[in-house]
Amino acid sequence: MVDASTDAGRRRSFSLRVLYFLSVAMVLVGLFNSTPGIPGYDNWAAALSGQDGLKLRKFPFEWFYPLFFTLMMLIVVLKHSMWRGWHRKSAARRRFGLFLDIAMVLMALTVSLTYLIEIESVCLVDRITGDRERLIQESLAAAAAFSESLGLPAPTTVEDPQCVNTTGGWLVLIVGLAIVVFLSYNVKVWGLPLVIVAILISAYTILTVLVWYAYGVEDINKYFVTKLAGEPRMLADGRPRVHDVLVNNSSGLLGRFMDIVLNTIFPYLVLGSLFGSSAGGRSLIKLAFRWTRHLRGGPAHAAIVSSAMFGTISGGPIVNVLSTGVLTIPMMLKRGFSKVFAGGVEAAASSGGSIMPPVMGVAAFILASLTAIPYSSVIVAAIIPALAYFYCLFLSAVFQSRKQNITAIGKITDEMVLERQDFLNLIMIFGPILLILTLLLTPKDAVG
Repeated sequence: MVDASTDAGRRRSFSLRVLYFLSVAMVLVGLFNSTPGIPGYDNWAAALSGQDGLKLRKFPFEWFYPLFFTLMMLIVVLKHSMWRGWHRKSAARRRFGLFLDIAMVLMALTVSLTYLIEIESVCLVDRITGDRERLIQESLAAAAAFSESLGLPAPTTVEDPQCVNTTGGWLVLIVGLAIVVFLSYNVKVWGLPLVIVAILISAYTILTVLVWYAYGVEDINKYFVTKLAGEPRMLADGRPRVHDVLVNNSSGLLGRFMDIVLNTIFPYLVLGSLFGSSAGGRSLIKLAFRWTRHLRGGPAHAAIVSSAMFGTISGGPIVNVLSTGVLTIPMMLKRGFSKVFAGGVEAAASSGGSIMPPVMGVAAFILASLTAIPYSSVIVAAIIPALAYFYCLFLSAVFQSRKQNITAIGKITDEMVLERQDFLNLIMIFGPILLILTLLLTPKDAVG
């Protein structure tokens, strides 16, 4: 029994070391990719490597997105490994967990490889067989002949040719299996309720496709049915739709979605995590405790205020909980609040950081990107709901403190004392926030 526990501990230690290494590598590569255009930076990278044209930022998306997607899925498996998590379960369940771990990694690799095979800017199989080079040369020759007939100079580039060697109808099976594996694995990552919602949406789509195929939409509201194409109704028309789901740059899984994750969300999450572990987060929590020391809720109100302020910077509920909850939850327990209430208040307040301007959360960036609505308009629309949300949390803390007869602290304790460094930290926090708000809300025609 001891030997089994020791072996399990060694396996966990090794997997955590690999997880740490891959996570650090992912963060560094992601930050390099999101590096803005700095004058001389690209020239410095080319001179340092000795290769002209080498860039250490904005990597080619058709190669970078699938590789990064595979790395993310590998990190998810190492973090939430079912095989490791079920080491005390039966042998059959552990084998099933190992099967799901391997299936998750293999499906991530398969999806990425399929993307490289299907996207026209790569056509991986055509590159290997030489068909892509042949098609490009034929297109160049045809374009040169046409230009010559018009007396124009011969072109040096042509549009990417369509891929000749693709996965064909297997693409539908690959994407379908990927959805099944990802949803099965996300029971552990997301929880069963969210997976059930995703399954219901997928089942509705599939069933309405079958209704369209069998009966058409003559006597059915067209908005309730998923149509693959027009007449004649053929299930083979679904392949282009599945192809778009994977490779479409505007709405595909490894297209716009990955673009938003890597270029918009990723830098904020990394910088928000760094801020949460720095002295700036502690200074922000101290300020929240000072502001709420005369209220009955005390630490509960401090958790709400600090989470709201921290949400204006990080926009991430997990980062918010890890940064503010470390101090606020023990303080709430010390004042007499129950563990359930303390955890609930911190979780609810931290989740509200996702709708607290100006940074907000992932959904706000996706909303602005997909709808082409200016982010400044999203900020303005979110102000009143965010204030109402935190006001309701304030009321819940007031009612709970009255119910438990908890009184206000009133005096300034050692945890609330703001030192000189704290004031400098707060200036460095609120200064950029005010600058961001000013720049976002200033009309573009009023600049310059």
